Amino acid sequence: MPIFGQLIFALDFSRLMNAMLLNLENGMRIQEALDVSKNVINNYVMLSLIETALNNMLIGESWIEPFERSGLTKPMMTEMLKIGMQTDLTEMMKKLVEYMQIDIDNILDKIVKALPDITYSIVGVVLIFFVLVVLAPAITSYMGGWLFSAAGL
Repeated sequence: MPIFGQLIFALDFSRLMNAMLLNLENGMRIQEALDVSKNVINNYVMLSLIETALNNMLIGESWIEPFERSGLTKPMMTEMLKIGMQTDLTEMMKKLVEYMQIDIDNILDKIVKALPDITYSIVGVVLIFFVLVVLAPAITSYMGGWLFSAAGL
């Protein structure tokens, strides 16, 4: 899960930021954009972070803080959002989406590099299982081992 968990969270966060960017470019306020954009997410952890962010907005606190506190987003992403809040949020979100796409590509490259080793390990375990379960008893019975000793031959 360490590798795939990062990938799933990065994909969900990227989808959320893309939806928010689209809504912000069309003139929505941040709170409305986040509320509408949460509908593209199916991850319950991400949904709870979004709900916390919406609640923070209602009480006048930072909506970025729940993502930062969770430890799931990289510090670079939250810093980009904070800088965007002080300058132009839509422009910074465009840069954030580009950065996240590069990050997702890097995670996928790591998975693709590790995939052959995982495949070789699985094939090795299957071969050892086949030898121990199928071939060893067959050779033992052919050589006159335990199968015929029980019959008294």
